[in-house]
Amino acid sequence: MKFDNPAGQEASVNASHDTGPRIAVSPTMVLILQARALEATLQKKLEEIGLSLRRLGLLGHLQREPGISFSALARRAGIKVQSLHPIVATMMTDGYVDTVGGVDQGRAAAIELTDAGIEALSRAHALIAQLDVEMFGDGEWAKLGEALTDVGEAQVRTRTPR
Repeated sequence: MKFDNPAGQEASVNASHDTGPRIAVSPTMVLILQARALEATLQKKLEEIGLSLRRLGLLGHLQREPGISFSALARRAGIKVQSLHPIVATMMTDGYVDTVGGVDQGRAAAIELTDAGIEALSRAHALIAQLDVEMFGDGEWAKLGEALTDVGEAQVRTRTPR
């Protein structure tokens, strides 16, 4: 059965078990709901190796820009410097990052990945690659995975340097 959804696009619903009113399937809502489930799955897997999505993002920023300042890293992460300090302190305790320089030397401290941080990032990337295969390995999900990859690559190509 086909119907118009609110965006004016035609969609279909398998009505074999549906006894209620017909509702439009929104790709936005499907993507949001699936993203939440995927995020929870990834968060759990990251926690098993001592990371979180926030820490993974920070490690990724540090990999792309070694020696970044606290303030620049906070801007990229979308958080306040005051919120960043305890996260970096924990990552230092875990051996993932180290600071170079400091206020006593007349300049702000820079943050760099350690070998352990590079290894943690590598383990996280392996988890993500495994999840990509599990989620987007076949069927309709494979098509979605390809489309999302295309969108992500286009965003990277058009991203303006910070």
